[in-house]
Amino acid sequence: MNSGKIIIPAITPFRNQQIDGEAVEVMVEYAMKNRFDGLFAGSSTGGVAALSYKKHKEVLKTYIDKITGNVTPLAGISRNDLDETTSLGKDAVDYGYRIIVLINPYYHSYSDKTFLIYFSNVLESVDADFYLYNNPGLTGRNLKPEVVATLHDKYPNVKGVKESSGDLGTFSKFLAIKGLEVFQGKDTLLYESMKMGSAGGICSSANFSLNTLKIAKDLPDSKESAEKVKKLMEVVSDYENPVIHNYLFRKYIANESPSGYMRKPYSDLDSVPPEDIKNLL
Repeated sequence: MNSGKIIIPAITPFRNQQIDGEAVEVMVEYAMKNRFDGLFAGSSTGGVAALSYKKHKEVLKTYIDKITGNVTPLAGISRNDLDETTSLGKDAVDYGYRIIVLINPYYHSYSDKTFLIYFSNVLESVDADFYLYNNPGLTGRNLKPEVVATLHDKYPNVKGVKESSGDLGTFSKFLAIKGLEVFQGKDTLLYESMKMGSAGGICSSANFSLNTLKIAKDLPDSKESAEKVKKLMEVVSDYENPVIHNYLFRKYIANESPSGYMRKPYSDLDSVPPEDIKNLL
């Protein structure tokens, strides 16, 4: 199993209804100290779909201003409105991002033709490298390997894909696209994906756990880490996402008693995980 990259799809920390810059600094320090390869601001784990356009921009600016060292910044710019997406992409490039993550339009059941038009417009308008993002559990539609292959052939700035369908058959089809970096987005499938030739993972548990990092880097205890990840994600799945991710980051990385870390209408966890969850981190 080859060593790969691990990128954190970063939470969006809030305090008193505002983005918490100090918590972003803690996240950046955590990523640097443990040698994560990248920090992805504006991710689904960051609750970006619930943010206004203005707040979305603020998230990207806050992270890029804090990231230093060898941690690569990535910007999620996806908005259902095409003009907002392209405008946000241009702003991200102006801020200093060189890698953009872009998911397909969601909520409505759009066609592959619509996907091609949407992606093509953004790819032609924003001067950056792109990782396309397939997450049918959130969007309601698969971004098919055939669509990504078409875009990859036409646009040299399509460098990779984050594949979060949870289906290793689909994952293998993405791997067959020559020259495309394929990242696993499902934490519990990272170990199997690395054996298949994955470029690494963009996994939500990386916000508060080092186990996906150990798997991607093929450390001696990677198999044991994979078992811990599976058990950890079973616990996480019982809670509201991304509230649980914010809670675990605050408690185990920021080392604080978590309180007031979500913005309205989303509230802090009603019941917290058992203390022995730290044995799975």
